[in-house]
Amino acid sequence: MPDWSALRAEVKARHPSRETWHEVWTDIARQWICKIRERLPQGYTLFESAKFLLLANTTSKRATEVLRFLEKTDAGIRAAIPALLPKQLYGKFVALIFADDRDFYGYISQFYRDGDFGAMGGVYINRGYGHFAMPSPELRSFVAVLAHELCHAYLAHLPLPLWLDEAITAGVEHAVAHTDPYKLNRELIRRHRDYWTEERIAGFWHGRQFRSPDEGKELSYHLARFILYSLYAGGNTPRRAMDEFFLTARHEDAGQAAAIEVFGFGLGECVASLLGEGNWDPLPPPPKKPADASA
Repeated sequence: MPDWSALRAEVKARHPSRETWHEVWTDIARQWICKIRERLPQGYTLFESAKFLLLANTTSKRATEVLRFLEKTDAGIRAAIPALLPKQLYGKFVALIFADDRDFYGYISQFYRDGDFGAMGGVYINRGYGHFAMPSPELRSFVAVLAHELCHAYLAHLPLPLWLDEAITAGVEHAVAHTDPYKLNRELIRRHRDYWTEERIAGFWHGRQFRSPDEGKELSYHLARFILYSLYAGGNTPRRAMDEFFLTARHEDAGQAAAIEVFGFGLGECVASLLGEGNWDPLPPPPKKPADASA
C-alpha cells in the first residue's frame, strides 16, 4: 500500500500550482493500479475513459460498456446533488472490478478487521486514494452498485455520519439507476421494533450496526432511509433546508446538532415515530480503550 501522506506532501512540494494536480494524481493512480494488477491472477487489464480508470478481468467491449455507464451515471449524480459536490477533485475515479469473490474479498480484507463486515455487493474505500471495488464482472450485477459507490465518492469530502451518507446515496441510486425504491410495511415495522434497543441504536448512529453480520445491517440501511424521508416530510421540507443539514451534519454527533439547528428537533424524534417512545437520540461514542502500556 503506498504511503499516501508522503505522496500528498511530495505532490505539494513538486507542484505548487494546483493546475497540474489532476494529471499528476491520475498518473500516480495509474502506477498504483498497475501494482495492484501485479498481485492479482492473470487477465486483469487497465481501461480508461475521460473521468475513470477501470481495472477489470473482462473484455474490451464489456469494459467500454462499463465506462460508458460510469460516465452517464457521473452526469446523473452531479445533477442530483449539485450543492454537495466537492469544489475540485484531483485525479480520475478508480474502479476495481474483480473476477470473483475470492479476488474481491482478498483485496478488501486489508481495509477491514477480520469479521468486521458482512456480505458486500461493492464498496467505496475512502482511504488513501479513494476508490471503489466490486466483486462481479457482469454488468447487470453492478449497475446499481456503481451508481451507489460513485455517489459515495462524491460525498467523501463531507464529514457525514455513516447513516446519512448511506441514506443520501440510496436516494441518489434510486433516482439515477431506478432501483430499490423505499418502502415501509407492517412486516418491516415489526422487524424494526423487535430488533432495535437503546444499545443497538447507539451502534446505528456511530456506524457499527452497518457492519453487523445479522439482520442489523439490512435494518440499518432501511432505518437510515426512513429517517431521511422523515426529515424530508413527504417533500414539504425546502431543498435549501435539506442541503443546509447535509452540509453541516457531522459524524461526531451523528448529525444531531445540525438537525436541531435546521429543523428544530433532534433525530431521536424521527426514530420514535417508527419505534415508539425510548431514548433514541444519538449519544457520544464510547471512549477508545487506552493502549496497553505493557505492549
